[in-house]
Amino acid sequence: MNREGEAMRSTRQCMRGTAGRLAVTTLAMAAALLASPAAAVQYDLLVDVPTTLGGVTYSQNQIVRYHDGGYVLEASFPEEVPLAALLRTPEGKWLLSPAAVVPLDDGALEPRDLILFDPLDEDASVLVLDGSAAGVPAYAAIDAVLWDRVTDQGALSFDVPVNLGGVEYGPADLVALGAGGFSLFWSAAAAGVPPYANIVGADQDGAGRLVLSFDVPVTLGGLTFHPGQLVQWTSGGGFTLYASDPAWPASAVLGDFGFLPAAGGLPDGGAGSTALTVVPAAGGQITLSWGPSCAATDSDYAVYEGTLGAPFTSHVPVTCSTGGATSWTFTPGAGNRYYYVVPRNAVAEGSYGHVSVGAPRPPSAAACLPQEVAPSCG
Repeated sequence: MNREGEAMRSTRQCMRGTAGRLAVTTLAMAAALLASPAAAVQYDLLVDVPTTLGGVTYSQNQIVRYHDGGYVLEASFPEEVPLAALLRTPEGKWLLSPAAVVPLDDGALEPRDLILFDPLDEDASVLVLDGSAAGVPAYAAIDAVLWDRVTDQGALSFDVPVNLGGVEYGPADLVALGAGGFSLFWSAAAAGVPPYANIVGADQDGAGRLVLSFDVPVTLGGLTFHPGQLVQWTSGGGFTLYASDPAWPASAVLGDFGFLPAAGGLPDGGAGSTALTVVPAAGGQITLSWGPSCAATDSDYAVYEGTLGAPFTSHVPVTCSTGGATSWTFTPGAGNRYYYVVPRNAVAEGSYGHVSVGAPRPPSAAACLPQEVAPSCG
């Protein structure tokens, strides 16, 4: 237990600022990014060397958001904290591993460690994997991390072949991290990945599909994939291109990446569920009430109001947060109005519902958060 206490103190010191301590500045996303419609692909990423994307140069200590063909800075750490692996949680926290040893007052954060960092409360950050205590050799570094939604456990990729608990894993294998130790999550050899290739990025998208990035060009199933591209793997379907930026520089590697945690949708009143209702309230106000989101990780709701009339795209936020409440009382705008209630987690918002022909309604031009809808809900 003393080791855990020391690790927690070390983690906090790692992410604080001034005079030998470290700080992180979380940056608000550009207004233009938030205002854009939902894109087919959006994710956070790391680069292995200073890399110019969209006319801006990003470094290894920065987290970059790719969205709708463009890039924006999501978060920036001190230069002495280069990053190798990342994952964003629905609570808005970061699961991170450093690319180099980060000295601390009473120890060090190593590339074989994982921390859960809270940008809103540095003292709440904790060491979730002490690599040394878990038996990860000092020569092995974590260069990718994902969270499996089915088993509710993490999986890691290492930069070199590594022996864990007497089992050999390759640099393109994904290794599950559970309460009982390490086990094979995904076998690169069984999938046909050549031994020279290293997985440097991995995550599951909202539909649960495994997506990877590699450090070198690699031919899989007759198709050649390059660093900077995201590659999808499906059992029985092999490898296909998931996302690619034609302008990605050949000199850079797209390191680890993470999709936005997907948010859900509201029930429509069918099958006995609670539909969205509007009732008058005192003083000319109205009260909206609704049922809970279909996504268990959603913790809050945004309420939108628009002027009634086709094409029903004028909706703007009444509030971006109800504090988790499933009702909201407010003074409506003048004239005939329409309303949407949209579930959200700390990172993304979900579905606005569907039009009569089944197509999803568009997000607001002034959306509270970028949209990422869980397919099972939206």
